[in-house]
Amino acid sequence: MTILFFGTSGFAVPSLAKLAKSHEVAAVVTRSDKPQGRDLKPLPSPVKAKARSLSLEVISIDDMPPAAVLAALKKYKADIFVVISYGKLLSSEALSLPGLYSIGLHASLLPKYRGASPINWAILNGEEKTGVTVFKLSEKMDAGEIMLKKDAEILDSDNAETLSEKLSNIGANLLVSAADLIEEGKARFIKQDESEATFTPKLKKEDGRIEWDKPAAEIHNKVRAFYGWPGSFSRLKGGVIKIWASEVCGLPAQADPRPGQIAEIDNDGIVVACGKGALRIKELQAEGGKRMKASAYVLGNKVIIGDSFLN
Repeated sequence: MTILFFGTSGFAVPSLAKLAKSHEVAAVVTRSDKPQGRDLKPLPSPVKAKARSLSLEVISIDDMPPAAVLAALKKYKADIFVVISYGKLLSSEALSLPGLYSIGLHASLLPKYRGASPINWAILNGEEKTGVTVFKLSEKMDAGEIMLKKDAEILDSDNAETLSEKLSNIGANLLVSAADLIEEGKARFIKQDESEATFTPKLKKEDGRIEWDKPAAEIHNKVRAFYGWPGSFSRLKGGVIKIWASEVCGLPAQADPRPGQIAEIDNDGIVVACGKGALRIKELQAEGGKRMKASAYVLGNKVIIGDSFLN
């Protein structure tokens, strides 16, 4: 069975590696190199880098007109298209090109958390379980018939980065199982229940702003969910502070601070009052500075009990 693989981000890399070992991957389609870093040097996507290491043919169709895209994809005579974290929707004409059909891997238990950022929103909403789904692609985003699902536990220690890595590896194994079933003619599909569908919007920078009148558990989930991008941030002494790691904790005895006010400073971090409970900031990063332990930041920046973070 011949596969044409579409992917861009690191989430798709384990799937590409596993499929390339067990099936014929005719070529890899990825997005064009993007300027990155301080010098804005164009760099290949993680999928492109992995494909090159596997000596697979790599193509980009970003700048092609629609007719040229169809011609470029058709020449591979693929049995299936596999699309994972590609970063661009394929047209219905493109999806109909393979001999069998096109399948995708989504980082949620569909139909829940359709859309661009399922991992982030599952953590933000305090979910204790998520998973991955292999499904048939259709014109409507993440709405195609389901082939396979696999659950995964969300630990309190998980953030967007660790959960993404966990799901990408679980998904890679599930995708190989799906490809095996397709090749054996044993694939079965079930329609999604639209009444249970939920949607996740694309993340924006402003989503990371902390509102200290919220419960500490919600703020902690935001820190975990928006780890990396867009990041969770607040203002202290006029500067923007990005919060990398936190934990829910209690307030010191007799303390009655307002939300956002620092109630305690110790070797474990900075304890900030919230609308309900308190949040211990364990790691942070000042604007233009390096990521560091909160206790180390306090020593060099004259932060004291009673200072306040602002929304």
